[in-house]
Amino acid sequence: MSQTTQLVDGHKSIPQVPAQVIALDPRPGELAGGDKKHIRILQLSDLLARNLEIEQIIETFMAEISEEMNFCGYRFKCEEIDAAIENGVIEGFNASYRLNLQNRLLGELTLFKLANFNSRELCELEDLLCSLIYPLKNSLMYQIALKSAYRDPLTGLNNRTSMEKNLPREIDLAKRYGQSMALLMMDLDGFKQINDDFGHDVGDQVLREVAEAIRHVVRNTDLVFRYGGDEFVGGLAQTDIHGAIDVSERIRSSIENLDLSAFGVNARVRVSIGITLVRHGDDFLSTFKRADKAMYQAKLNGKNQIIIC
Repeated sequence: MSQTTQLVDGHKSIPQVPAQVIALDPRPGELAGGDKKHIRILQLSDLLARNLEIEQIIETFMAEISEEMNFCGYRFKCEEIDAAIENGVIEGFNASYRLNLQNRLLGELTLFKLANFNSRELCELEDLLCSLIYPLKNSLMYQIALKSAYRDPLTGLNNRTSMEKNLPREIDLAKRYGQSMALLMMDLDGFKQINDDFGHDVGDQVLREVAEAIRHVVRNTDLVFRYGGDEFVGGLAQTDIHGAIDVSERIRSSIENLDLSAFGVNARVRVSIGITLVRHGDDFLSTFKRADKAMYQAKLNGKNQIIIC
């Protein structure tokens, strides 16, 4: 059951699903002073603009408008930053809006109600949604910039800066709650030869394939980083030594079996992996050094293998 309207340049048009909410130009200044609704929108927009976290912006907005209209639940989605927020009862009649600014989709917000939305409620909601547009845009830009700062542009994995920010925290959490955590240090074997024989463009594509192979093996809750060059680091939360060995072997096998013929590569790329578990007295540096030592030993032992330290 759905009920939607379209709001474009301040005029309602033929209903469609989902509705559009597009940022409007400010109203003439001479009308703003006496317009209580416009003042309310400005005040709400100012309140929302004080935060750059999308989840808190949406939660604040919904809490504020709950004083003026009745709904039982809501859902917000933004594919660009993979955000999905839900609260309340997600069933019944719904009013869904695509939030746009300058032809850019900021997200889709859906409100749910057990009874039908009436025209007064929809008009009220459309006015209030205008207060959400610019705070949402600012938050979206912030989140994209943040992700860019911590993302390796070549492989799409987290980068070394992200590793140095996030892994120490995850190790501390594992120790605090007495949970197993494994750290993997991975270094490709023979990658320099591929660069020398086939060129750096091909080498870059191989790194992308390797990153995808690793990403395909690990869980969504695991952390994977491109440490630099052809080195990768994995942080496996709530994972004992048996689980770490299993993941490492699947990574090793997946990389060894990569078909690189589409890039003109007739050679195999392989990987040496060092594993260590977080210990009671560890910090990030001591854990990382053990994993690195184990990986180096795998190199000395003949490469394409897994060593535990």
